[in-house]
Amino acid sequence: MTLVARLCGLFLLLLSGLALAETPPERRVALVIGNSSYRNAPVLPNTVNDARDMVAALRKVGFEVVDGIDLDKRGMDSALTRFARLAQDADAAMFYYAGHGFQFNGENYLVPVEAKVEDEVGVQYETTRLNDVVNALNYARGVKIMVLDACRNNPFVGLLAKRQATRGFSVGSGLAPVQRAQGMVIAYATQANDVAADGAGRNSPFTAALVREIDQPGLEVAALFRRVQKSVYDTTAGKQTPELSLSLLGDFYLNREETDADVWRRIRASDDATALQTFIQRYPQSFFVIDARTRLDLLERRSSVSSERDKLVREFAERERALLQRLERAEQGRRQAADNLARKDIGDAVGVPPPVPAPGSAPVTVAPAPTPPRAQDKAERARLADELARRESELAAIETEKQRLAEERRNVEQAMAARLGAPAMPNRSTQPVALPGTAARPPEAAPRGRASGECAELLMRAQLGELTPAGREQLRQCR
Repeated sequence: MTLVARLCGLFLLLLSGLALAETPPERRVALVIGNSSYRNAPVLPNTVNDARDMVAALRKVGFEVVDGIDLDKRGMDSALTRFARLAQDADAAMFYYAGHGFQFNGENYLVPVEAKVEDEVGVQYETTRLNDVVNALNYARGVKIMVLDACRNNPFVGLLAKRQATRGFSVGSGLAPVQRAQGMVIAYATQANDVAADGAGRNSPFTAALVREIDQPGLEVAALFRRVQKSVYDTTAGKQTPELSLSLLGDFYLNREETDADVWRRIRASDDATALQTFIQRYPQSFFVIDARTRLDLLERRSSVSSERDKLVREFAERERALLQRLERAEQGRRQAADNLARKDIGDAVGVPPPVPAPGSAPVTVAPAPTPPRAQDKAERARLADELARRESELAAIETEKQRLAEERRNVEQAMAARLGAPAMPNRSTQPVALPGTAARPPEAAPRGRASGECAELLMRAQLGELTPAGREQLRQCR
């Protein structure tokens, strides 16, 4: 039982360690409101489009979005409540509003579609305080972003201004500055106390620029809003300049997707043609498209040469096997001819019987006198000698053919290397084939320098940043 308990304890510790090691996904939430169809104020032509396009842009980059179109006071309060609950402990929370807004006594208010703002009572009970939005954002533990495309020209300011002379309050155009908190980004469509343009297209100049920049991956939020500022300034000929208030301790990216530079850094040394083609299709305007096309062309040419090289390898291997078989048969024939001739010579030498001694005498050792060869023996020996000579001549001819095959293969390798700098084919014929009973000749020394095609590939790899230390040494030999 003790062992089982210990094992169970270790298993639980392992599971808890794994759970701690896993990083939970980042939670990003947003509230997007677009009010257009006002009952007591001019209808805004593009705020609904602004809100819908912003919802699509934020969802694309990983935000969970609470959205509302043409909300009354109750609808705005309900949406803000839902958002505040979602924002609790979120890593990032964002609020976007397009519609009417104004400042009253230095405080900002957002206007629901049914609001009737004639006096300070209407301000207090028929509008939504921007401070309530700030409180909802503060539930998030991470970055807080508030984007206000609400500095529109509206009649509420005029109505309240008429009462300003007899009552002790102040009314201003546009929105008042918001006191920023740590970790908060506040972006106005225009400068504080100024009025923003509605725009003549689908979106306001500010939201059109913002949606476009959110779609660009790898832009830090400060850089993103600076680009929005410049775009709006240029579009309105300097009449409108967005204002940004930022208090972040670190970097934050609305669009966390890889940039073209990030993707290219990862695939630049890849041999995956599909990945290169996908990069070209995904980033057609990228600075690195030329490099991607160059590498893709290199891979295609390398594949073509590799296929042709494999075919030649098989052809040369078959010719080498046939040549080796001929060498073996010729050598066997030469050996047989040499053995036949040797046996003939030995038979002729020992074929004379020794002399017979006289009865009773001691045996006499007499060297056998050579017997003149008979004409038939001479003819047989000559035939065997001719056979041996013919076999040796055949071996010499095959050896010459082997050298020609080796030379042909070297020429083919050099031609293919010149085309692409492809590695040499596995070459057995360049190594001398040792005949049985003979010593193999040492291989020829490798020529100094490198083929022009191989140098071209080394240079291309150097330009793409793929050259290894060994490759750099090889490139120096090309010079």
